Amino acid sequence: MPERGHVLPALGLVAELVRRGHRVSVPATDAFTAAVTECGATPIPCTTTLPRDLPASLFEAAKLALTEAESAVPQLEELFRDDRPDIVLWDVAAWAGGVLAHRLGVPNVVLEPFLVSNAHWSLAAEVVPARTFGPDAIRFFTEVHRFVGSALPEFTAGARRRIALFPRQFQPEGATFDERYAFTGPALTERAFQGTWTPPDDRPVVLATTATQVCADAARGMPWHLVTRGTVLSPAPNVETHETVPQLAVLRHAGVAITRGGLAGVMEALHHGVPLIVVPHMTDQRLNGQRVEELGLGVLLDTVTVAGVRSLVEQLTSDSAISARVDDMRRMIHRAGGSAFAADVVEEELAR
Repeated sequence: MPERGHVLPALGLVAELVRRGHRVSVPATDAFTAAVTECGATPIPCTTTLPRDLPASLFEAAKLALTEAESAVPQLEELFRDDRPDIVLWDVAAWAGGVLAHRLGVPNVVLEPFLVSNAHWSLAAEVVPARTFGPDAIRFFTEVHRFVGSALPEFTAGARRRIALFPRQFQPEGATFDERYAFTGPALTERAFQGTWTPPDDRPVVLATTATQVCADAARGMPWHLVTRGTVLSPAPNVETHETVPQLAVLRHAGVAITRGGLAGVMEALHHGVPLIVVPHMTDQRLNGQRVEELGLGVLLDTVTVAGVRSLVEQLTSDSAISARVDDMRRMIHRAGGSAFAADVVEEELAR
């Protein structure tokens, strides 16, 4: 799916498969061509139907995902029929990948950039409000069934293996998931395409990729350096603004990250040992923020104020208990195996 939180988490796996000698092709819009090329893979040009910003409702986002998949299949099917892959790796929200694997008759592995579900814990049950099956919902699920050939849960469960791009310890009821789920942690790579970054001085660094104007106002006069993504009016001298942030480079120096709470961004921060302030936009992001708070890795924030940001930055940078828990999660992420473990899973499926 051509969206930051779905493309960037898989880049390390792509690069590792290329390093091991596999030929990897990745459908990519113009925005992600450089990222795919840097990994050594072949970008397959395609267009997208997705808007710049996804809606807060997962149901509305799912309708956009169906439209995107219906657009992607005809762009890719003829190409891959003539150059049939040995395996298809597909993001759980990019249903075109599963459809293509079925039509081509090749194995497939699902990549999970969201918390995963089983009989003991369900993402949908946790974050999607009870919905009366009105005409809109009936029409949508009928269209999904027509497109993928089955009910959606059966379709996504069809893959033998699922690569969860986070550690088992972050997953609610993580011990109940069987061997089909490989909890690899994030599959990170260098991302030179985003550029480099070094701190301007020795002040603590805070990264804000959401609520940037409020965060910029909060930083004014404070003894830390703020790096933001997005437009800021009249930034203070200690506020640095970017259209696109070299996020991994900044996180290497950051003391706090302020994020919407997409699982990819949460994992990138925790991989670098950075506590989080989560300000969710979508319902799955709220659940990630709740998990961050449950595990003592940061805080979930509904309303962003100047005073609140200042207070929380001070708390997260000075609380030794939070620092210890974040360090523990960082070690768990590093032990999970990352790109190498994820590539092992793919090669096991190729060898069957």
